Amino acid sequence: NIATTSQQENKLKELSEDREKRNELEKIAENKKTRLSNLNEICSVFTGKGFVKYVSTIYLEDLCRNANERFRRMTNNQLELCINDKSEFELIDYMNEGRHRAVDTLSGGQTFQASLSLALALIDNMRHSSHTTQKFFFLDEGFGSQDKDSLNQIFETLTRIQKEDKIVGIISHVEELQQKIPASITITRDENGSHISKFCY
Repeated sequence: NIATTSQQENKLKELSEDREKRNELEKIAENKKTRLSNLNEICSVFTGKGFVKYVSTIYLEDLCRNANERFRRMTNNQLELCINDKSEFELIDYMNEGRHRAVDTLSGGQTFQASLSLALALIDNMRHSSHTTQKFFFLDEGFGSQDKDSLNQIFETLTRIQKEDKIVGIISHVEELQQKIPASITITRDENGSHISKFCY
């Protein structure tokens, strides 16, 4: 009887230990299952369109904020760029009680100012991320469709940019704009190819 009782106690002890191990394994399995579920959810968020849109919206808002530092100065604090709920650019018109309007309502000169502000903000962001110090950039054409007032506005804008310690190179066929530029190189093309025909400084 004593032997039987001892065997039963040992068996009970083994069963108890097995139960504890099973409980521990079940807890580990449940933690692993929860972790896997969380990882799958994170993976779906990072690979979904929603996350890409979220990140792109943040980047656009940052770009817009940096561009507005120049755009407000260029427009004498009359206009400001913003991003709408469709991640599209809009205007805030402070001459009309801060109402929002489409960017295609801008004049030719104002469109150039907005585009240049965004381009310079993008260049600044790239320069900051790559730790470079380039201060020279080209503007290739885009002036042929502008009227006289817009050309004057564009030239005044570029003159302001030069005061930021930036060198602006303009490629243009518009004679009126060429005459305003103090330093220029005239390139002509004939049957022998392209060559410099005039240099003014």
